[in-house]
Order: sequence, then structure tokens, then C-alpha cells
Amino acid sequence: MFSENYSRQTALASLKDLDADLSDRDLVTYSRSEEAMVRAAVAERPTTPLTTLLKLARDESPTVRAGVARNVRVDMPEQVYQDLAGDKVVEVVLALIGNPQVPDSLVAKLGRQFHKEYAGAARERLAGKGGAAGLLGRVGIAR
Repeated sequence: MFSENYSRQTALASLKDLDADLSDRDLVTYSRSEEAMVRAAVAERPTTPLTTLLKLARDESPTVRAGVARNVRVDMPEQVYQDLAGDKVVEVVLALIGNPQVPDSLVAKLGRQFHKEYAGAARERLAGKGGAAGLLGRVGIAR
């Protein structure tokens, strides 16, 4: 896919080339890039094929897994979110909390964790909903 002169600059330039008209085949090809930032850009796209996203959710790079966690695809299996919620890297869990497609019940579980770096962010997201959901979110409970 890339020439022998491949460099980080080339990979970052490729990110800018990820326009809205990329085919599924192009996205699959980019998902195999050696550069984590390129894979992360593919992981964030709602139009990336689901099978590719499932592979990227297990990528060795936390940046790529965080890209999947930020993906707002409406038909993402909830199991993917649950797996990412157990990630050891805070960046991934925070990206998940920021994703509006992630169910409030999963965010509430994260809000009840003792992990101070993301428990507060989870409760804040739920509290921002207002009404009963906001009140329950402040204490880490959601419906």
C-alpha cells in the first residue's frame, strides 16, 4: 500500500485523504496501515464495515481502540462497547463515555467505578441529561 519511502508524514497526509467518498475496500485497506493514526481515523468512521471495526476494536494501539469507542455507528453491537469499557487504557474508556451512542446503563456502570479518571466523566455525562436521568447520573445510576 505504501512505498519504501513511507514515513509518518505520509501517514498523516493519508489521514487528510480519508474523504467521505471512500469505498468499503479503501477503508479496509487503510485499516491495515502500519500507522496507528490512520487506523484510528478509519475506526472513527461510521461507514467503516462492521467486520473491520470488530478487528480494530482489538487493535494493539489504544489510539485505534479509542477511535472505535468514538464511532457513532448506530448498529454497533453493545458487546463491543462492553469490551471497550473494560480496557486498561483510560483514553479508550473516556472516548467511550463521550460517545452518545453508548447506552446510559453502561456509562452508569463506569460512573460507579472507583477509577477517578473516568468515573467522574461518566457521572458528568449522565448529569448533563437533565431531569431524572441527570439526577440518577450524579450518583452513577441510570435506567
